[in-house]
Amino acid sequence: MKTAFLCLLLASFSVTTSAAAPDLKATAAKIDELVNAKLAKEKITPNKSASDEIFVRRLYLDVVGRIPTLLETTQFLKDSDPEKRSKLIDELIASDGYVQNFYNYWADILRMKSQMVGGGQSLPAFYGYSNWLKSSLRENKPYDQMVREVVTADGKSYENGAIGFYIRDYNMPLDNMAVTTQIFLGTSMVCAQCHNHPFDKWTQMDYYQMAAHTYGMTASNGLTNPLLAQAIYGGGAAKNKSNRYGGAVTKFALPEGIERKDVGRAMTEILRPLRYNNVLDQTDKKALALPHDYQYTDAKPKQKIEPFIPASFSKDGKIVKEDQQPITSYAAWMTSKENPRFTTVIANRLWKKLMGQGLIEPVDEITDSTVPSNPQLMTFLEETMKTSNYDMKAVLRAILNSQAYQREAYTKDVELGEAYHFPGPLLRRMSAEQIWDSMVALYKPNPDAPSIETKVEAEIALRRIEWLDRALNTLTPKQLQACTVKVAQKQKELAAEVRATQEKMEAASAAKDEEAIREARRLIQSQRKRIDEAVDAIVYDAGFKRFAELAREGKLDEFSKDKEFAEEVAAVIEAKNGEDLSMEEALGILAKQRRSKLQAMAKARMKADAGRFKVEEKNDKSSLATWENFRDTYMLRAADLRSPAPNGHFLREFGQSDRELVENSNDEASVGQALMLLNGKTFSQLMNRFTVISRALDKAKQEGGESVIDTVYLSLLSRKASAEEKALLQPIADNADATDRGDVLWTVLNTRQFFFIQ
Repeated sequence: MKTAFLCLLLASFSVTTSAAAPDLKATAAKIDELVNAKLAKEKITPNKSASDEIFVRRLYLDVVGRIPTLLETTQFLKDSDPEKRSKLIDELIASDGYVQNFYNYWADILRMKSQMVGGGQSLPAFYGYSNWLKSSLRENKPYDQMVREVVTADGKSYENGAIGFYIRDYNMPLDNMAVTTQIFLGTSMVCAQCHNHPFDKWTQMDYYQMAAHTYGMTASNGLTNPLLAQAIYGGGAAKNKSNRYGGAVTKFALPEGIERKDVGRAMTEILRPLRYNNVLDQTDKKALALPHDYQYTDAKPKQKIEPFIPASFSKDGKIVKEDQQPITSYAAWMTSKENPRFTTVIANRLWKKLMGQGLIEPVDEITDSTVPSNPQLMTFLEETMKTSNYDMKAVLRAILNSQAYQREAYTKDVELGEAYHFPGPLLRRMSAEQIWDSMVALYKPNPDAPSIETKVEAEIALRRIEWLDRALNTLTPKQLQACTVKVAQKQKELAAEVRATQEKMEAASAAKDEEAIREARRLIQSQRKRIDEAVDAIVYDAGFKRFAELAREGKLDEFSKDKEFAEEVAAVIEAKNGEDLSMEEALGILAKQRRSKLQAMAKARMKADAGRFKVEEKNDKSSLATWENFRDTYMLRAADLRSPAPNGHFLREFGQSDRELVENSNDEASVGQALMLLNGKTFSQLMNRFTVISRALDKAKQEGGESVIDTVYLSLLSRKASAEEKALLQPIADNADATDRGDVLWTVLNTRQFFFIQ
């Protein structure tokens, strides 16, 4: 409903109707015309066109995030089609590699983390967020639609993955506003959260008026069913007090010994498994107030603030009309074609992604006085963005097809604050993800294919949250009330046991009875587990039993219209031949069913590879098993790994962002990087005889001559070695030992040429 309303609302912000996609050749030619005009004005000679060897490597790194394979390089270099560059651009932009690469790009901007908040409890929300981003890129969802979806995201993680945008800043709505304007409007307002900006126009009042639009987007650990919420949190009849879900409900009667605060504690435990997986849109109910120490004369401390767009951003001011959710109006205003800042920022970001520097720098600190290095080109890119209806691929394709992009790289340093006029793309070091993904391409075939293992783990995590949430929602208000009382009673019982155990531990300490101390400590430490088990048994098992009853009666679709969910429940019950199951047992069966398919696939693949590689010896079988296991569990594309990778991982050592700040990666060299290439397992695993590069080197050795050296250079640098390079490496390559071929590979892998995008 919200999405449909938002689409209608957009019409009030834009008079521009949908238009046909811009002509590719004409758009690329116009880009060149504007770049060349600026170069001529500045009396700068453009760089010459890049060779096919440089182009193919650059294109693969920029579009799919890795170096091309040996086969991809040789096929392109042999192709005589004059349109081969344009055709390769189209092929790569339509590939899985594009999704993998641009996922890394946007995950860095959006600060996407596997553990966004609350440790592992937010992992399902991350998986949902990650799935949403990957599917958006795969579908080529218009950029403005993507932004509206995250800014207005509410619901549950297993239904709407975009809620990760708010889960990421759980309980920090004012900080979320600073990030939102930085990412989507290219404006740094963060200083104005606490005081008027010292170097820009933004006041603290501006900040709070903007934040009032999104303040009610609440990442909630509460019940998702309003009836159940009212049954537990309803206000007293005498006060007729409304709760956050609306309406007033008389408090239910409690047994002797149980107080209202005990019910609250019990509900906290019941909802604990569902924490950080739900966002509520309360922007029409939750008002934002100025801080208690507000020091300016335009308002008083703690004064309630109405949603309002500062004049510096828009003349619209009050954009929220009667009966509209503030967040919906705000998202429509932000992503409107009539909002110039929104379009400027994304056009500038995409230009920088391919050319190494934006027309405006920094990309997220735009002010009223900011002037692009090429204003006419900036305006044209903005218009192209609008004409294509925010089709990012269309804009990327136009830039990639331009002569400006296909020139040799500019190899001099551009000083901070210096205008750059793009005689060619900037020479850049690969990102950590590009280096890692290039290693993956050297290790295994089909490196762009999404990891099935990662997909299954995400499914299991999201299904768990879904089943728990649905189980809770099968209970009637009275059933939940009864369950809550039972949990409260169990908590009191366990608390009494802990107190008694603490007294025993004190006595044991006085008596220096080590065994008694250890036993007492064990009992105290096990309380969390015992509470969790009690909640599962009292609440979630009751919900699952209700699932089972409905499934056996063929009535589960009356509770849920989700056919996939109904089929899953039926399959789990059938797997145990109708036996009574606990929720944990059912979830275990569900996970086992998912993982058993993976195991069957891995076994079949192992058998097929053994036949393909003619593996017969015991040592060869062991080497093949090692290669396959390492391939499936470790050598995954960066987009399929934990986000960010753990400390000590190759990715982090080479500068992957910690995802705490927007675009927080670095490309500085370090001793740790050198040591990792010298002694790390990543390179040693490349020399397993079944890796792509090892098999290519074995074949090259059989061909003799300079084949080993050319194979290494074509695999890593997309070109053959020069005469001087061959003279240096030939004595090593001539040896029969595979270790020596590895030395050739290691030598070239550690050159500066490998790590840079020319």
